[in-house]
Amino acid sequence: MPNRLVAAALDWIGLGTRYEEDEEEQYGPQLVSETYKEPRPEGVIPLHRQKHDNANCPIVRAEPTTMDEATAVADEIKRQVPVLLNLEETPPEEARRIRDFLGGVTYGLNGYMRKVGSWVYVCSPWDMPVEKLILDASRRGADRYEDEFAEAPY
Repeated sequence: MPNRLVAAALDWIGLGTRYEEDEEEQYGPQLVSETYKEPRPEGVIPLHRQKHDNANCPIVRAEPTTMDEATAVADEIKRQVPVLLNLEETPPEEARRIRDFLGGVTYGLNGYMRKVGSWVYVCSPWDMPVEKLILDASRRGADRYEDEFAEAPY
């Protein structure tokens, strides 16, 4: 009995030899499917695209021109969706009001609002910080990113 238990454990992790006749007795006849693998030249390693954790998270581009449109953008921010906010075509006084309003919404959710251009901002959720890439070849790894928290958000 213990040998059979060890064999079952090794089979479960893929290191053992299965007793197909025992499985058929226990579970009934099994359909065996073989997957076709295309032959590859020696030394060729297939590259598989892997989905990132945020692969299903879109980045929304918004260009509100009125406060009514800004409330729709605020709803997206509240849903924890990152928003690229473009206020370049908005009259300056209205753009300030919209920027301040959406900055407050983002701040209230512990998110990040960063200026990326003239009247262009990124509003992102708390778990998706916006960092600046340092383009200095002498710096490698994680220290190539700079948190712009010390700077004014806008």
